Amino acid sequence: MLKFLPVVAMAIAGFTAPTVMVAQAASFDCAKASTPFEHAICDNPELSRADERLSKTYETAIGGLSKAALDAVRADQRIWLDYAQKACTSDAKPMAKGSYSENGVSCLVDIFSSRSQVLETSRMMDGRRFYPQSRYAALPDPYEADDPDSNWPVAQHEQTLVQLDSSEPYAVAFNEFVRKQGEVELGMFAAQGGEGDGQDDDTSNTDNKITVQEQAGTGRISLAVNTYWYGHGAAHGNYSLSYLHYLVDEKRGLEATDMFTGKGWEKKLTALTLAALQAEHGDNLMLDDNSNVVALVAVDPTRWDFSDDYGLLIQFEPYEVSAYAYGAPTARVSWTDLEPYLSEKADKIRYGY
Repeated sequence: MLKFLPVVAMAIAGFTAPTVMVAQAASFDCAKASTPFEHAICDNPELSRADERLSKTYETAIGGLSKAALDAVRADQRIWLDYAQKACTSDAKPMAKGSYSENGVSCLVDIFSSRSQVLETSRMMDGRRFYPQSRYAALPDPYEADDPDSNWPVAQHEQTLVQLDSSEPYAVAFNEFVRKQGEVELGMFAAQGGEGDGQDDDTSNTDNKITVQEQAGTGRISLAVNTYWYGHGAAHGNYSLSYLHYLVDEKRGLEATDMFTGKGWEKKLTALTLAALQAEHGDNLMLDDNSNVVALVAVDPTRWDFSDDYGLLIQFEPYEVSAYAYGAPTARVSWTDLEPYLSEKADKIRYGY
């Protein structure tokens, strides 16, 4: 099981950038390629392009980072490289001989593309420098070991958490807030796939990311929490979308009573949410006996999206109020309708001043 390496420890260790993955596919001498992994990169145009993209993305991602953050990203890249050589094999071990199958190459393309997407979250936003920290694990699925044609011989686990590149107290508190939530997310995966850490599960693939969704002024950083879990052999995977709203001055997450006040605001918000759902989604809803679900979701700050200027978006998950195929619907409750129930500091939170 992979754990985050402490930033201080990585700085002392003096990790350097990996030589293979920080350059385009042809940047290492393909004439000297010796492993099936290296040959796959050199011999397959799509994977070669994915490697070239990763090279450019990596170089961009590490630009402007402090030494501690740079060491952290470099260490993650080394861990990812080890993971990439295991995740698309038949036994979660680096391939020593032979060559990757068509499915194996396709798997590698996905692994490379996923890493590029992670590194693309390393950027400056409104004066704050964010960067990703990641965990990876590849485990052989014991139930697929005897099937040479298995589509999922290895359980693949990826997690990415956004971090602030700053030693200011609010940034230190923010980073700890995100890391703790990351542990919660791993526990949620474990609840679906088995006991213990979600990345111990050897019969499913998981991918969860906590990324910056919005910065409101200097006072609020809103995070998108995207989770995905696929049990090997299942008809489809399950996913969720939620939000975390970090209040910079308070150095904590948003609570419902930060936004709403007064007697009966919960019932009113629930009624407005139900009406908005019905108005927007109509016959696509399954609301015969879901009033309790709507009541729970409406008042949960992790379901609130502040990115719409005209209303509070309430996020529902697949299956909660509609069929899986319909997706994850939202309800938009207008700020005008909510105004009588907003707290004195609601506007400060919305706009981040």
